[in-house]
Amino acid sequence: MTQNQIERHQLGQLIGANKRDHYYELHYSTGDIARLYILADGIFRYFLDPAKKFDENHSSFVDLSQFNNDYFEKSQPKATSDSLIIKSGNYQLIFQQKPAVMSIFDETLHRNRLVQLSPLELGNDQTTEILKQHKNEFYFGGGMQNGYFSHKGEIISIKRDKITGKGGVLTQVPFFWANSGFGELRNTESAGNYDFGKSNPDATILKHDTNMFDTFYLLGNSPKNILAKYYMLTGKPLMPPKYALGLGHVGNFLTTLWQPGEAKERNAVMFEDGNYYTRTNKPEDASGKGSLNGEEEYQFSARAMVDRYQKQHFKLSWIVPNYDVQEINEEAMASFSEYAAMHDVSAGLWSQNNTPKASPDTTFIQTDTTDPKVLKNDALILRNNLKRKRPLIFSNTGIAGSQNRTMLAFGDIGGNWENIPTQVAGFLGASLSGQPLVGSAVDGTAGGGNAQIAIRDFEWKAFTPILFNLDDQGKFSKTPFAYNSKMTQINRAYLKLREQLQTYLYTLIYRAQVGEPILRPLFLEFPHEQVNYTPQVGHEFMLGPNLLISPIVNGREDGNGNSRKDNLYLPNHRTMWVDLFDGKKYLGGRVYNKQSYPSWHLPVFVRGGAIFDLGERNYVLYPQGKSKMVTYDDNGYNDYSRNHVATQITSDLEASKLTITIDPTQGDFNTFQTENTTNLNIMCDGYPDGLTVKINDKEIPMQEYGTVDTFAHAKEGFFFNTNYSWMPEFDQYQEKKQTALQIKLAKRDITDSKIEITIRNFRYGNETLVHAITDSLLRSPKQPMVDPDKISSHSLTVVWPQLTDQVQIEVNGILHDGIDGNSFTFHELVPNTRYTLRLRYVAGNKVSEWSDPFGAITKPDPMNYAINDIHVTSSLASPKDHPIDYLTDLKLASEWETIDGVSEDKPLELNFTFNHLEHLSRMVWVPRKIDHQGDPVEVSVELSSDGVNFKPYGDHLTWKSDSKNKVVGLRNVDAKAIRLKVYKSSGPFVAAKEVIFFRDKK
Repeated sequence: MTQNQIERHQLGQLIGANKRDHYYELHYSTGDIARLYILADGIFRYFLDPAKKFDENHSSFVDLSQFNNDYFEKSQPKATSDSLIIKSGNYQLIFQQKPAVMSIFDETLHRNRLVQLSPLELGNDQTTEILKQHKNEFYFGGGMQNGYFSHKGEIISIKRDKITGKGGVLTQVPFFWANSGFGELRNTESAGNYDFGKSNPDATILKHDTNMFDTFYLLGNSPKNILAKYYMLTGKPLMPPKYALGLGHVGNFLTTLWQPGEAKERNAVMFEDGNYYTRTNKPEDASGKGSLNGEEEYQFSARAMVDRYQKQHFKLSWIVPNYDVQEINEEAMASFSEYAAMHDVSAGLWSQNNTPKASPDTTFIQTDTTDPKVLKNDALILRNNLKRKRPLIFSNTGIAGSQNRTMLAFGDIGGNWENIPTQVAGFLGASLSGQPLVGSAVDGTAGGGNAQIAIRDFEWKAFTPILFNLDDQGKFSKTPFAYNSKMTQINRAYLKLREQLQTYLYTLIYRAQVGEPILRPLFLEFPHEQVNYTPQVGHEFMLGPNLLISPIVNGREDGNGNSRKDNLYLPNHRTMWVDLFDGKKYLGGRVYNKQSYPSWHLPVFVRGGAIFDLGERNYVLYPQGKSKMVTYDDNGYNDYSRNHVATQITSDLEASKLTITIDPTQGDFNTFQTENTTNLNIMCDGYPDGLTVKINDKEIPMQEYGTVDTFAHAKEGFFFNTNYSWMPEFDQYQEKKQTALQIKLAKRDITDSKIEITIRNFRYGNETLVHAITDSLLRSPKQPMVDPDKISSHSLTVVWPQLTDQVQIEVNGILHDGIDGNSFTFHELVPNTRYTLRLRYVAGNKVSEWSDPFGAITKPDPMNYAINDIHVTSSLASPKDHPIDYLTDLKLASEWETIDGVSEDKPLELNFTFNHLEHLSRMVWVPRKIDHQGDPVEVSVELSSDGVNFKPYGDHLTWKSDSKNKVVGLRNVDAKAIRLKVYKSSGPFVAAKEVIFFRDKK
């Protein structure tokens, strides 16, 4: 037997089992012993320790204290001729003897929830579990995987790398789940990777770098149910104080230096003295320095920033003044915290890896640690400071269980369109991994300077759990008033809208406690549409059940300079979607293309049936079918679970009769006001002719008012408003308002008042929900086709003979609308995938028959030919945050750089070694985009067929210092290694995003 076989083996035949006091003990022919724990209904733990020590509490993130022995004692073992079957509730855990595989059978569903394909593979440094994968099984979790939320057909890393862009992993969470109804939490802090069918489409391969196999199997009938069980093991998400939902500012007012600038400089900021300044890292150039209270110069201080937000009419809720600077003067910080509190702003401290010396009025902490001991100490300090109020910790990274202690708030580089879809998908992935409280700095950190990106980033992030700016990390200011007055006005409007939606957002945070994500992929609300489980809709999200947000993700514009939006999917053909801002109605179940959105207009859609509480029982309703909403409130103290109020509102539109019911408010807290008014704003298309209001089954008389002014002064009554808007900050951008029936009810005891409202002859969206009529006079298209010359890995172009102004195209079963002319290009497609299409003409509400099906296969992804697992060395050292490994990790979000510079007589040598002799096509140097200080401008290339001896390849090359990729042709070159020498750089070091080597496609 070889040494490798001794170190690595498959779990042998099951040869025996015993029922101990709180676990089953399983014995295998390979000498391995495992324990099975039955913790709760649908929560099982399988623990195999090769050292046989079985420390049940070895994990730092699993809390077993809440589980008792009840479910274990009720379990029933049964031996058959080939298996051990343990029955627990409706589940059967089946341990086959040979091979030693496990499956879990659900008696209610009459099917297996999960099946191991082969016995566990055990080694000194790695354990592997292989599960059977089904065709329509989709996988989620694994922490915040930047750019991804749906993992079928992919491999994900369970290892933090601090890369904030696409492909990076910000949180290490060894937890995943499948839509088939099971999840798994590996009880380990070691790194791993999960292959969800990339290597074998019929298998899920789960590996961790540890010799111990300790895992929890979680079974549930819904994502909510599985996440709730994950929280049972790792802790519920924290309940943040209400101010955390407001706008935050994170900056460095301790070491930031300012130098005189000019108005024409894009990164220049005008200060209160009327002069322009830019940031500098050179003390000799500086004329001003940041401080907390104006100890240096007031206009550069943290106090001045608080003042600035106030002058610009932005409600600032919280501020961190010492970002990335650990040492801080306690007295100065206490003085600043007091000043901030006077302006209703909560001041917090930044801390790196250890608990800071917090002054008594510090209300929260921002950190970059995940150490549970440090975080526990931080929380204790804050609890002592705040007495019964809630402590808050922001962290820019996380592990399993972090949701119980921190909100995940980070900053990426910024100034890049790619960051927006990357973060949308990453936020969804974090939410599905049990971290619902997530946010990222508007316009990132060091990058920036593009006003359009900054404005679009602020807009969509106004609909996320955390909204903040991270300033002083680069050349450009990140405040919401950093650009012109037009942009400032738009940001101000979105902040006001966020404030109006605070009750809705706070209610979603309550629901997150029981496993309902705040930001939701479309499939959570519309589970019967397969497209909603795929990355195709990963650039959109639901904020709770009622709002769909589809951010602007690129700089494409129409002829009027408005953002051009394609691939906007609105789910469910029975659902009406209403544009939040202009009230335009759309039918769901289709993709809308060629939509135009001016800078102020983010694509946000209200789901038909939505109910919003704008605070103080001021409700807005968008009736469709039956719907309900429960809103929550409390006084902001720690005991929210026992001391809160909940109000349920239901809406039922059947034919033309609308019934709205507001149940008595349940619960209590010590500052709760039981006497309150009630206002309803019911969106409608026309005047309804009958209104009845009952309170506790007693009808009350309702007076109709004819003008806005008379209704404003009324205590009780109703008003049909044809010029209605509940977002006044956006009125300046559009002439046409919406139509609503407004109802006012006088003050009553809301804990003892059941309100029932009936409206007859009610119309809303009736025309929208009428489907198109097929017209036999419109002949079906005869020659639509995919242009063979316009097929790429991510796009294809359809052309057709134009007969009508508009057409509809069905792509793999999904209807695309809003297409005109005689050609259209579909973007954001999946490489190497067959697309089957049909086309029909559209004339008004009439359509032709469909054309015969046609289609094409997108080209393979060029990155399929990129060589991975390259060993690279550098003759110059790199800083720890930009290591040499980043140069060949095939992640364009990571950046490598050197500490020192180069010269002709001391060039940089980069050696790239492949695992075997490669037949190459080209080498691509991808420069970093944030600046061009580290671009190579003079280089040479050498080849080696054995990895030892090198010979020059062509002459020295001269490259421009710009954003374009630098390509070196290597066609018909066979090499085991390549050496790149850099003789000259554009700056004091050398840097790059990536060096990619492509093998020949043949």
